[in-house]
Amino acid sequence: MKMFLDTSMNLCTSVLPKFSFNEAVDIAIHSGYQGIELRVNDNFHKSLEDLDQEGFFLRRKLERAGLAVPVLNSYLPVDDEGSVDQLLQVAEKMGVPKVRLVLPRGCHASVARLAQINEIIPSYEALQEPQELMVSLRKTLRQLERKAYKAGVQVLLELHWGTVMSSFSSAFCLVNDLDPDCVAITFDPANMMVEGKEDWEFGIKLIRSHLVNVHVKNMNWKQTSTGWAWGWAPLNRGMVDWKELISLLEQNGYAGDYAMEDFLVPNADRESAITYLRQARTEFHEVFLRAAAPRHLAAS
Repeated sequence: MKMFLDTSMNLCTSVLPKFSFNEAVDIAIHSGYQGIELRVNDNFHKSLEDLDQEGFFLRRKLERAGLAVPVLNSYLPVDDEGSVDQLLQVAEKMGVPKVRLVLPRGCHASVARLAQINEIIPSYEALQEPQELMVSLRKTLRQLERKAYKAGVQVLLELHWGTVMSSFSSAFCLVNDLDPDCVAITFDPANMMVEGKEDWEFGIKLIRSHLVNVHVKNMNWKQTSTGWAWGWAPLNRGMVDWKELISLLEQNGYAGDYAMEDFLVPNADRESAITYLRQARTEFHEVFLRAAAPRHLAAS
């Protein structure tokens, strides 16, 4: 029996906001990552218009350099019909299998006020009452399912604090009867430690048919002089127990991507970023081996 004790890892270019696209690619390669989840935004690293014009050749160039492009991480609202149609067309032309769209904020997303960092929520404001919003959103996702099927592209929705899908149960409510080949989920445990955590085992089992992507980072809640606050933490020094999570994912047959999304990456210079990201990748790989090895050894 083949033992899958190694795992490839992608890098979310969103953790490199101070670097150009070419610099981010260089950092990913020299840090030992196998692919990038490319941030699609006018600010960095590539705009939708850029990819519309040069996306196919860009992907070919990256592949020759040893980097896959499994995901286009956009900040487009699921209800922005024109832009979403363009993104799906771009992904289809590029041969990129997955795109990320964003969901509405949950009212005022008050947990953002407790952050020790100035964090932007990938979301949009929806001027509807919660019950009305969820019904409307379900209709939008059903329409999106058909468009994704036609384009042959998988749409990712991320479990993210501050949005209407911060928990396993809210994710199940939104996507449980949608085709997972068309609409699937990015699991981000650190986001859920900020807001939305439910029992890991229960939740992974609940949404496992739609779970195709995992974002890797960590966080901590701390008591301050003014109350509780949260912030990002190094991978092995936060509240997320990655060994436990990898073990649960393996037990439930997870075979999707892992992507490093550690916002503590230093953006001061190239060498510092490479050193940090290489160490983070090594740490995750070591945890992965400890978590996955017992199960695979027992099965061999």
